Parts: sequence; C-alpha cells; structure tokens
Amino acid sequence: MAEDLTPTPAPQNDDQSDPFAMNISWCFGFNKEVGVVNISPDENKKIIIYAAGHTGIIYDFVANTQMLLQGHTSNITCIAASGNKRWVALGDSGEDNMISIWDTTTGTPIRNIFDVGGVLSLAISNDARYVAIITSSNNEFVVWDWTTDSEEPLYRKELDASPQTFLAFNPENSSEIVSNSLHEVIFYYFDESMLTVHIPDLPEKDFNRPIGNFSQTAFKPGSSEAIAGSRDGSVAVFDNIGPCENAAYKCVLKLVKLIDDPITVVTNFDELIVVGSKDGGVRFYDSQLRIKNWYGTFDSGTVESISFAAKDKAQSLEIEEPKAVPAESTLHAEPFIITDFTISTEESIVCHVPGRSNQVKKLLQEHNDAVKAIDAHPLSNHIAVGSYCGLLKIWDYINKVEVNKRAFGLGNEITAISYSKLGEFLAVGFYDGTILVLDSLTLQTVEGGEFSHAKALITQLAFSHDSIFLAATDLDDTTTLIKRNNDSQAEWSYIGRNKAHYKSIVNILFGIALDSNVPRLLTLGMDRNLVEYDILNSTEDNLVVMSTDKIEQSATPVACAWYPPINKEHFLLIANSEYKYKLLNATTKRCRKTLLGPTHGSFIQKIVNLSYAEDKHYIAFITDDKIGMTILPLDGNPHNTTALLGHCDGANNIVASPHSKFLFTVGGKVCRMWEVSPEVLHATSALGGSELEPFYQLLQGGKDGPLAREMEEYFYYSQMRSQSVATTDKRKVGKYVPLEEVPNIMRALGFYPTELQVQDMINEVKFSQYVDTGNTVSEVDLATLIKLYCNHRPVFGLPLYKVYDAFNTLAGIGGEGKMDRGLLLSLLQNKGEHISEPELAEYLASLLDLYGSATNKEDKMSSVAAHEATATLETILPEEIDADMFTGHVLGFQPALTAE
Repeated sequence: MAEDLTPTPAPQNDDQSDPFAMNISWCFGFNKEVGVVNISPDENKKIIIYAAGHTGIIYDFVANTQMLLQGHTSNITCIAASGNKRWVALGDSGEDNMISIWDTTTGTPIRNIFDVGGVLSLAISNDARYVAIITSSNNEFVVWDWTTDSEEPLYRKELDASPQTFLAFNPENSSEIVSNSLHEVIFYYFDESMLTVHIPDLPEKDFNRPIGNFSQTAFKPGSSEAIAGSRDGSVAVFDNIGPCENAAYKCVLKLVKLIDDPITVVTNFDELIVVGSKDGGVRFYDSQLRIKNWYGTFDSGTVESISFAAKDKAQSLEIEEPKAVPAESTLHAEPFIITDFTISTEESIVCHVPGRSNQVKKLLQEHNDAVKAIDAHPLSNHIAVGSYCGLLKIWDYINKVEVNKRAFGLGNEITAISYSKLGEFLAVGFYDGTILVLDSLTLQTVEGGEFSHAKALITQLAFSHDSIFLAATDLDDTTTLIKRNNDSQAEWSYIGRNKAHYKSIVNILFGIALDSNVPRLLTLGMDRNLVEYDILNSTEDNLVVMSTDKIEQSATPVACAWYPPINKEHFLLIANSEYKYKLLNATTKRCRKTLLGPTHGSFIQKIVNLSYAEDKHYIAFITDDKIGMTILPLDGNPHNTTALLGHCDGANNIVASPHSKFLFTVGGKVCRMWEVSPEVLHATSALGGSELEPFYQLLQGGKDGPLAREMEEYFYYSQMRSQSVATTDKRKVGKYVPLEEVPNIMRALGFYPTELQVQDMINEVKFSQYVDTGNTVSEVDLATLIKLYCNHRPVFGLPLYKVYDAFNTLAGIGGEGKMDRGLLLSLLQNKGEHISEPELAEYLASLLDLYGSATNKEDKMSSVAAHEATATLETILPEEIDADMFTGHVLGFQPALTAE
C-alpha cells in the first residue's frame, strides 16, 4: 500500500536569520523545461529538486518544506545530481552565467564556476567527481574535475556540430560521456592524457529509413552500448567499433521500433532502460529491449523528465513474499522491483511513483504559461494566482497548500485578478476582454457576473472600498465600470466605458473623497494625464469624466498609489520614467514635492503600501526584474531604499498580504513569497549616515568635493546678489537666501530646469509648512538647497544622443538632421514652454557671447532692441543648423560628441 504523501502544514522557522529586508520564503511554480530530479537519499526521505526561475528548490514533499538554493542571476537551465543524490549541479545561460554545486543535505554551496559560456546541457558523473557542460554561447564541450582547487577545466573542445541539447555520463564509467542534438549523437572519452570526441555517421541507406530526431541518449547498463531515443518512437543502438580501447569510437548498430508515440526521455535504472513518451507513459526495457513493465499514461501530458531515488543500501529492494498463487495459475513472472521515481510533464505537472506500488501521486500542478495576475485576500491567508494557460489557483500561503483551483482552459488567458475589499468576490480579467466576477470560495461565476464589453486584453481590475464598484482597464486604453446591485436578480451590472486616454493606462485606483465615504475612481496614463471619473453621475453606457490633469512635462508616469496618511495633507504618489517620485495633492492634483526615486536598473513598474503598528509605513515596488522597499516618509535618501533580484525574466506584478508581513511577486511561470523584515532596512539606512550625509554622498566628490564647495560658494554669492553686487554697504551673510535665487543657483550648478520645474521647486519650499502653520516660506537654507538639487536634477543627465534624435525628428524624412534657421528659431519660441522673441534673442546672444564678458553684460543686452539682436543672430547663425553645430557652437559642448 502506498505511503500517505499528503502535504502537512509547513513549519515556521522563527530562528532563521533574515539577511535582507525581503527574503524569499517560498516559491510557487517551476521551470518545466528543466525537469525535476529525485534526490531522495533513502526510504525515509522524499525529496525532489527543481528550478523556479533563477532559484533552485529542494522540496521535501512529505514534510512540505522548501530549501532555496540562491545565487544565480539568470533562469536555471539545467540540473544534474550525483549517483548518491548528495551533490547537485545547477547551470544557467545568462550574462553572468555560472555552474553552482551544492550539498543537498544542508543546502550549502560547495563550488561556483563562473563565466562558463552559458549552460545548454549539463551532467555530473555518478561518483560526483566530474561536471560537464555544453556551452550555449559557442557549442563547446567542457569538463571539470570540480573536487580540485583548479579553476581551469580538464578539457575544452568546440564542437563542429549542431547545439547539443542533452548530455549524460556513463554511470559505470565516469570517463565516458554522450550528448545529442536533434540530428547527431556525439561520444566523448577522456583520461589523464587526452580527450576523444567522435561523431558517428548515421547511414540512412543501411537502414532504409531516416535516422535522427533524437531526444535523449543513455548508456545501456552492463554493456558498452548506448541507446538514443527518437521522435518517431524508435531507438538507435550504438556500440564500439571493434575491440578498441577508446570507448568514444561507436557506430550505430540497429534501429528498434519501441512505440508509436515520440520518445521524449531515455534514462537507465540498474540494468533497465527507461523510456518516457509523448503519450505520458513510462516503460521499462531489459538489455534486449524487451518490455519489462509499463506505467500507463499518467494523464499529465508529455513526459519531460524521469528521475529515480537513490538506492538505499541499508534496505533491500526485495519485497515481501508474494501471496500464494493457485496451483492452476500459469503465472511465472518475477516481481518488478525498483525505487521510487518522479516524472515531470509538459503540462507543468510533477508525479511521484512509489517503487513498491503503482499508486501515482500528483505532487505539483503548476502554471504552464506566463503568470501575470495575482492578488492577496484582504482578510485571510489566501492568494489567487492566474496565468495565460487559463489556470486560476488559490493558495493558503501560511500552510503552503492548495485551497482551490479552476481551469478555464486554453484560449482563456488570465491577465488580471482582484479581490473585493471584504474578500467575498474575485474578479478575473481575460485576454479577450471578458470580465468574470466569481465567488471567492467556490470560484463559480456569480449571477450576472460575466461581462464582454471590452474587446482587448484586460490589464487591471480594482474594487471600490465598499465593494460596490468594479473598474477595469484594457489595452484599448479604455476604462470600464461595473456596479453591484442590491435589489436586482443580476448581482452585477454594466455601467459604462470611456476612452479617456490616448496612450496605455498604467494604473487604475479607487479612493475615498475627502470628508465623505464617496468612492473616487482615477486612472493614470502614459499620455501623462491623470483622469478622475464622476462615477455617481455616470449612467448606463456613459462613464462620465470629471477632470483631466496633465501631471508630467517630459517624463512618463509609470506607477501610482495613495500615499499613506503620514502628513495632514492627502497625497497621491506618482513614479515616473526619470526615476523620480512626485507627491500630488489629492484634491488639486498639483505637484507638492519631487523626490529622487530608486535607480536599480530600470524605473518602477508598480507600487504597494506596507503599514505596521506604531505608524511605521513603507512602500514596496517592482522594477523590470527587481523587488524593492523604501522607508516612508520619502525624502530622497537612497539609503532608505533596498532592492533585490526578484524575477530575472521580468517581474509582472506585486501584492502585499493584509498585515504587510509578506509580499508576493510573479514573473515568468513563478510566484515568489517574500517575508518582510523592515528592521533590516532601518539598520542598512543607519549605515548610510544621517541628516545631510546621504545627500553629500550623491554629490561628486562627497562633502569635501568640488561640487559641494561650489554649491556653498554660489549660496553665499546669491546672498550678495540679493543685496546688490555693486553696493558698498556692509554685507550681511546669513543662513538663508531668498527663494527666488534657487533657479539661478541650480543653473549655475549645471542643472537647467524648465519653467515648470522651477515653479515646482519654489512651491515645494514655499508651501512646505503651510498645512502645519498656515505660513509660507520665503527663504531657503543650504541644507534644503542641497536636498532640492539632489532630488530635482536629472538622475543620468541629458544624453547627447537625444539631441541628435530630436534634430532628426524635427528635420523630417530626407532632412538629414539639418534644419532651416528660421524653423529652428520658430520651434524654440512656439513649442514646449513659450519663449518670446526678445527672450530668445537674449538667451542666444548670451550663449554666443555677443556682448563680451564684461560685468555689465546684462545691462548691454537689455539696451539692445529685439530686432537688432535678431538681425545680429541671423548674421552669426548659418541658414542650416544640424546637431553638431547646435551642440558645439551654440551650447558650447566642445568637442561635440557624435550620436550614439
């Protein structure tokens, strides 16, 4: 009788130290392409290892625990285990590719081999001494003796063959290796003196049929033969060419048709050849390729991997004495005895087969396609995860067990999900624009809960705070509103749609109107518009827009969230493509503060709030591939933020558990659960210094560097300017400069803000104390000036190639990047922020140094009429102006750089 393999609730390890502010505590899902390796060392432990993105997972499926093998920065492409299952090797093919070798008993990394050229296929010898790979970069065969201190491989050989997708050692001789591609099988033999590589000919004329379409190859136990499985259900048998000592010299002896379906896996166990196939079956053959046993289809799809547990030396594989057979019986077969084994399939299903019975146990049934949708139940310890394969799963993330699931089937790609605020409903959005409202417990569609008004992919879903309204956005840049009915047979009804944006909508969120319980609905688009809808006055098929506000000038908004109630003023937090945060007044939609955001490779994709006791607040975010966390209130201090690699193939979404103890991210086919430790982030922040120290670190050279000294000089010079440069009176040097001097100081430091940015900076300081005191601020001290500069200046400056791109765009097709002088002057006056003709003449005259470097240059410029200045400019500027001339001659960038 099979053992009970039902997962038990996962134990909580409170003693484990948390080295980061966010630590992976569990992974849902796995890389089906890599397969699953059974590393159970004996009868008492049931353990498998698989890859979840860039993390290796050692999973004890009886104790329901995971051990995480971290260190790779790209998706793991291969896993191999030694014969005793103690040692495993992991490989990846990313930019910083490596092979890592681990002790599976402790989860300890033993050896890392870096920059191996990418791992296309990998194998570890039965005795665990050698590790071999086929590189993905140049199709090289490389083998190491990893037990020595040498960093160099034993042998390296570039193959004159197609990429070898499978690699295996001979379990009885660690000097023999075989690899195969779709069309070739290659044999390797090495000793202390040399490496031999042999590619046998595949003479189709000798067999009157094509030879190829290979999937995997295995050595036949107890012989010199090797078996290569084929997609046509045949195996090719290879053996040595005559009585030679070099085992690499093999040729194909025969083709044997085993089954009708394609063979996908070939491996061995003891003296048996084991074959997995597309029909989901696993078959065992003896040395003569006679069928010994057959596990029928597992109803789980094409078999992708087969792996056996280690033989337990302390126990015999013999089973109990079979029951007495009636004398008239003609049965004479010996009992079929194997160890436990595990299979994984193309449908992302993992099954365990006990060696002493035929009772198959499904261990995992995960998402078979990209996971985009996730949400956490607002009251319980459940998360909902949906994917493009149409599978919706509900997990109990405390006990790590599946609660419920619903398969919508192929063609019903799930793109967005959202729980209502009390958790009674679960809204699901699909690729074709359909929206379903489900009962969150049964996952069945509620009465009147299906809507097909949208015709494009649903990108986001959100419920109002009272769960009366449900809003959705789609790829057509349209917002849809649905309402819950209390007195109608249909529980939900359609209100209307509105295409209020002309570019993609990046966020949709509900709020609550000030001093009321009325819900607010807002959407933020890449068109830089923040749109608020009048949902109470919207009627059937008419979603009314209340207001549209342009919130950015040059940057693109990429994420938003309500700012926690830290201040008296109610804010909306916006993140943009220039790595800045902006706090907008929730009522007026005006920018109140600009702050430096995280600069971890890419800009923010999504923000969630984290709130704890004692009024401690944080935000968590995802970028293209990272997950991060920031201490609130925001001030631009980079040490208040941390980020880690979350999903190397792209982070798609992030949500937080109700009490902010856990974060959940999805990317690829994997969902990661992160345990949050805010105290670690505070400790890290303290190491970065206090008060102005973190901001001085943002200046070139630090506190004692040239930029900091220059800033102080401009600060005190501005005090002199405010008292008139030409005065002979005794000057007063203080701690403040007038607020109107801030733009001049910024420009002197090389930061040229637009007029809108100038207004934002002045308002930020001017009204910084207004809510608390009712008074405005008219002066700024040096500390505030430094913070303003660090928070407002461009993070990476203005790349010169953008100037060239602008000229090419404005010049149009065939313009070759050159513009007519009149057209350029007209564009400078009329596009973007308006510049009058006298102002333009003044600016260009100053840039071109038309009036010398005298101290009274400003007086000279002001005395010249605009038409005279324009005429002078026409004599200096050529009729055609290109980017080189503009950057080098006008702006003074010498030498002018070429476009990237």
